[in-house]
Amino acid sequence: MTKVSLEIRQAGFCTASQHHALKDAERKTIRFYATFGLIHHPEKGCILFDTGYSMRFFEETKSFPYSLYAKTTAVVMNKEEEVVSQLALLGIEADQVKYIIISHFHADHLGGLNDLPKATFICSRKAYESVKGKTGWSAVKRAFLPGHLPADFEQRVRLIDFTSGEQDPVLGILVDVFNDQAIQLCLLEGHARGQMGALINTADRNFFLIADAAWLKEHYETEALPHGIVRLFFDSWNEYKASLKRLRRFYQANPEVEMVACHCRETFEKLKGKRF
Repeated sequence: MTKVSLEIRQAGFCTASQHHALKDAERKTIRFYATFGLIHHPEKGCILFDTGYSMRFFEETKSFPYSLYAKTTAVVMNKEEEVVSQLALLGIEADQVKYIIISHFHADHLGGLNDLPKATFICSRKAYESVKGKTGWSAVKRAFLPGHLPADFEQRVRLIDFTSGEQDPVLGILVDVFNDQAIQLCLLEGHARGQMGALINTADRNFFLIADAAWLKEHYETEALPHGIVRLFFDSWNEYKASLKRLRRFYQANPEVEMVACHCRETFEKLKGKRF
């Protein structure tokens, strides 16, 4: 069993109503940090789980209909927060990133792909096929900005089918990325088609990066739901609730595992600046 190290970082954030994120919460504005995982594998090198936003978001949303995305999503970002800038401060060059696991194809999860020219992309086939070739309004409806994908994406991608693998009693099929139990992927559908979560095995503890299957820890702790208005941009509300139910069961059965909801400020504040 291979142990890796993990850091939770953020590349920009957007603001949202807490009432929309958690239907019974007060009506105040909160930050949704665009977090990503920086993973160091002893043999495979530098790996990312998502990349957060990049400054490219503002360029990609200048023209209609992509401008609608920017108008409905208040993004705050600076150059120093870009994943490639953060890596440089750590002495990691862009072409040293060997793999990028893409949880799903929303703009706050893949903004930095074009800055990492040597990485192999890993995503679910279902997720990629849901956005492949989409432009204009059909892309915006899926919170997808086609300019975020490198031109050679298909030559560099490894698509995961989830047709075979270890069967977890709660999460279903787990795909062991490198066949060493360091990183195992599962499907967490609903928020986005083919969305993946990742179980990360570090020497400190096990982590479960759950992407947007839950925005806040309250979601998986109690199965509390966001406001119904978010159904407008979810792929499947019923599948979202089914994934949330599985996450709660996993959380209750595995209290030693650190659950990381990607936009949860409380979780991020607890983990930021640490290497596990």
